[in-house]
Amino acid sequence: MKKIDTILFDLDGTLINTNEIIIDSFQSTFETHFPGLPLTREKIMTFIGPTLHDTFSEYTNDPFTIQAMIESYREYYVEYEFGNFEIYPGVIDTIKKLHKNGYNLGIVTSKFKEAAWPSFTHYNLDDYFSVFIALDDVKNPKPNREPIDTALSRFPSVNEAIMIGDNQGDILAGKNAGIYSGGVAWSLKGSAHLMEVNPDFMLADMNDVFRVIKRIEEE
Repeated sequence: MKKIDTILFDLDGTLINTNEIIIDSFQSTFETHFPGLPLTREKIMTFIGPTLHDTFSEYTNDPFTIQAMIESYREYYVEYEFGNFEIYPGVIDTIKKLHKNGYNLGIVTSKFKEAAWPSFTHYNLDDYFSVFIALDDVKNPKPNREPIDTALSRFPSVNEAIMIGDNQGDILAGKNAGIYSGGVAWSLKGSAHLMEVNPDFMLADMNDVFRVIKRIEEE
């Protein structure tokens, strides 16, 4: 019987709903640097998940413009973040129960820590997670395996692990690292989008993580 003892989560769109402030930040950034560029909400939604550098590189090859866009995005996000995010239903109760039961809990996000930390600590999630890996901590972001490997290396020991997230990059990072992967049905992009990369599991809600753990341990 396999014993899963480590659970890694993406943050935004998985534990905390920051979708609207992210979309607003992208809109503001493009209005500043590419005024008049037609961008639909559906197009902006595709920007959620990849790094800012990768997203902005689709529109310019100039490194100075890319950096300026990243700074514009981060400034807007930090200024308007509070009051524009909320924790998903069941997250706090589930995380508390996992922590009480002794699971290793880690965050693996493609955000810079400066942007990710405020919403994370707002709900006191730092009381339950012993590992927090942000974009600052790695050279190669998800879907590369490096963020997963870095997170796992921070725990005293790991038996079996799973990466849970709302983007294809989360699932692919887990697969690339050789651990289980799980998508969340409440992803803004929809569960069908996540199923394109064949996650091992799809969570209907946060409490579903216990069903996933049981399934793995029955293998």
